[in-house]
Amino acid sequence: MQLFSILSVILIFAPLAVLLSFTPYLTRETISFGVTVSEYNYYTPILRKLRKTFAAVSLIGNGLVIVVCLFLLRSANEESTAIITGVCTMMFVVYWVALHLIFHFKMKRLKRTLPPAEAPQRVKIDTTFRQNKLTYSNYWFLIHLAIIVAVAIISILNYDALPNVIPMKYDLQGNVTSSVPKTYPSVLAINLVQLGLIALLMLVNWSIKTSKQQLSTADHAQFAAKNIQFRRKWSLFTIITGLFLTILFAFIQINMFHPNLVMLKTISFIVPVVIVLGAIWLSLTGRQGGGKIRNHQEDSERSKEQPVNDDEYWKLGFIYFNPNDPSFTVEKRYGIGWTINFARPLSWVLLLLIIAIVVISRVLSQ
Repeated sequence: MQLFSILSVILIFAPLAVLLSFTPYLTRETISFGVTVSEYNYYTPILRKLRKTFAAVSLIGNGLVIVVCLFLLRSANEESTAIITGVCTMMFVVYWVALHLIFHFKMKRLKRTLPPAEAPQRVKIDTTFRQNKLTYSNYWFLIHLAIIVAVAIISILNYDALPNVIPMKYDLQGNVTSSVPKTYPSVLAINLVQLGLIALLMLVNWSIKTSKQQLSTADHAQFAAKNIQFRRKWSLFTIITGLFLTILFAFIQINMFHPNLVMLKTISFIVPVVIVLGAIWLSLTGRQGGGKIRNHQEDSERSKEQPVNDDEYWKLGFIYFNPNDPSFTVEKRYGIGWTINFARPLSWVLLLLIIAIVVISRVLSQ
């Protein structure tokens, strides 16, 4: 039985299944499956039922994927474990996209039957929003860089103590499955991977800070305060994630000089699980853009005002394409986090840069 693989599925895939299933509850109260609605309509019985149906269907489907994956992993070897995990991940993605599209188009049809907005739209914007401290500084990543440099220096100083062939990958039983000749590039390859990951996370932190300010028809001061808190929370998480990954790769590199497979496997398992569970916890404790998930207002207190409607720029409910918007990044309409404006050429450059960093890091880590 592949203990670590099975634990990974249970501790990562299962919480992700819950997060994906309850995503409609995490979006803004003016968005339902990627479609703009009033806060009052968001809580109407028909949309409440739609969210419950989505959650049930999603949990059942993802649950079946997890059960099948666990069953196949019971007697899988190292090679088939990677294939099974990859296929399960792909099934998660495909199932989520298909389910979202089904409910998105159903929501578009339902919108025609909902009560129209009664109050006139009054868009409010806080002109001092950008003067606030929206994120934590990228200078915090200097701590990560200091660890990378320190481990690289230690590696260079202990270069002669390394064997002529360096083990790079192990199977779940601790046997070496991949190794490379000892060279300075092979010894320092992990440091290059670390630098790529840190550059990527700094880019993410920058995008959180510079992403488009959301317009509101509600109390603009309260709306802005919630959004600032939301950005700072995810900025801090980004920095902490970078630190955890830096420490993880540092352990992998030091393992070349002082092999300790039990410690290495334990840390390699714990760090990704902690990061994923941390992201899920943050997502399930607040809405997209800030605010509480549970709204205890009476129906008579909920706003019937038409919120800012930019549905025409959101293709399929989650792809933002607005050539009139100079912003490169915007808050996701469906789910938690940020996405890019696909109508901006520079946004494509940004996306390709992110992909390049991931691919190069993957190649160097082999």
